[in-house]
Amino acid sequence: MWTPLPLLRHVWASLKSFIWRHPIWAVVLGIFTLLFGLLLWYIFSPVQPEMITEAVRRGDLIQKVEAVGNITSDRDVNMKFPVTGIVASMSVKEGDRVTAGQELAKLRNESYAADLASAAAQYRQAQANYQELEEGTRPEDLAIAEAEVANKRAALEAVKADLQSAEEKLRTSEEKLTAIKAEATINLAGYLVTSSSTCAQQISLTRTALMTLDDVFASSIITDMAKQYRTTSYSIFRANWTSAQTAIDAFTCTGFTTYTDSLASLQRATVVITQTTNVLQEAYALISDLPITTAFDTSVRETHKSTLSTERANAQSALSEINAAVKSLQDASTGYTADIATEENTYAAAKASKQTAQSAILTYETALRTQEAQLALSKAGPRDTQLSASRASMNAAAASVARAKAKLEDTIIRAPADGVITKVDFKEGEFTGDPDNASHSITMLGSSPFRVEMFLSEVDIPKILFSQSGSIELDAFPGVNYALSVTSIEPGPTKVDGVSKYRVSLSFVHPHDEFKIGMTGDAEIVTGERKDVLLAPVRSVIQKNGSGKIVRILENGKVVEKPVETGMESDTDAEIISGLTEGETVVVLIKQ
Repeated sequence: MWTPLPLLRHVWASLKSFIWRHPIWAVVLGIFTLLFGLLLWYIFSPVQPEMITEAVRRGDLIQKVEAVGNITSDRDVNMKFPVTGIVASMSVKEGDRVTAGQELAKLRNESYAADLASAAAQYRQAQANYQELEEGTRPEDLAIAEAEVANKRAALEAVKADLQSAEEKLRTSEEKLTAIKAEATINLAGYLVTSSSTCAQQISLTRTALMTLDDVFASSIITDMAKQYRTTSYSIFRANWTSAQTAIDAFTCTGFTTYTDSLASLQRATVVITQTTNVLQEAYALISDLPITTAFDTSVRETHKSTLSTERANAQSALSEINAAVKSLQDASTGYTADIATEENTYAAAKASKQTAQSAILTYETALRTQEAQLALSKAGPRDTQLSASRASMNAAAASVARAKAKLEDTIIRAPADGVITKVDFKEGEFTGDPDNASHSITMLGSSPFRVEMFLSEVDIPKILFSQSGSIELDAFPGVNYALSVTSIEPGPTKVDGVSKYRVSLSFVHPHDEFKIGMTGDAEIVTGERKDVLLAPVRSVIQKNGSGKIVRILENGKVVEKPVETGMESDTDAEIISGLTEGETVVVLIKQ
């Protein structure tokens, strides 16, 4: 059995021989081998992650909202007309001192003044209506209402009488119409029997003609020749033949109870027999048009033509008999038909009169109930709800007056406060809606204090409350923090660089005349404060899906996750309500 021991001894002997003969190269190779081994160990050894940690501590927590603040003031007031129009008058010029409420400029406002006058008239009318309702109905008005009720009752009785007359006429006409129809049925009974017999006989002849047609085309020679030489004509003939056969199979000579029914049945029979006659004519033409062959010689063709001609004559004779029966029945019933038509018109007129009278009764009954209700209301006097509705109408009219006044006031620029006019950009006769006048206005310098405006994101705005304190460090006065207080929170968003933000205004706690409008700086608002609470870095708190918030801590060199409950947070720290104790080491960041 082979073993590696002799080979290893040989390699060791060769290595010792190389070291004795080349000691320098042996040292170099040994160093190189050692460095190469260290490099492999460094590359393939596992990398230990680097962790940033902090200890849980107690302290004070201050929550702030920061943003760029801009100094503004009502001192610099830019006034424009809220509506467009032509400037009618200018009452001030640059440098004039004005008082609050003073008229500065006015547009032509005749139409607004007319609207105000119209609204005022409607308000006075509403006041008069309310006063009239409050005073109640006069005796004269009650007398008129009672007379109208009496008139409505009389009119209702009159249309009721019309209804009785119409019903009587309708009943008489119906009886007369029934009698005429019964007389016609009795006197024309013989004609009805004859019509039924004639219909049955002629329909039977027509069926026989179609059966004969079946016999003629039962020959495959004729059918094949028709398909080959007269394809289109045969297709049309075959479709008409099928239609006629279906019609004759479905037809029965019934409905001879009255002479009108008999006429209808005979007319239907006329249609069916006419179809058969046309089909026989088409069959005759088709056979006549087929070419002569050995199997279909002249004798055969003439025989079939004679047969079809006979059946066609029979069908035409049947049609003549049916038409004669129709004419005979029509001649015999002409007088009855006229009498029945006349009486049916009379009946229809009587029925229409009845319906008209019924509709009139409903109309007069409704009108009477309405008039009686109005009379009862007049006697009862106004209810509280009516007075309330009238007062509401009066208030609505008053609101219209106020709205018209507001629109009229929009044509006037008045000074919002005491101050000095610094710029006048309007001239009498100018149209304010012209694009060149879009920026025209009147500016004045008032006496109101400076304030700071900030635009906050939708994440920060819920934290802001009135009277919260803050401060601003202006770029013009570095190193100085001026105290502020929140005085205004805009309820709606404003687009700032395409992003929705909310305007917050802050007033200076102390007056500062050294400021200028437009100065900017870093402003902050203190939105919350906690004293002596447990604090951990806000970056160490992780929101874990389905498990709430957790914090990773070091226990015996291992990372352990612990659930926590947090409170208020600042930019750097978070208040720990439960889950951690002071002095525990939390992992802020793990660098792989």
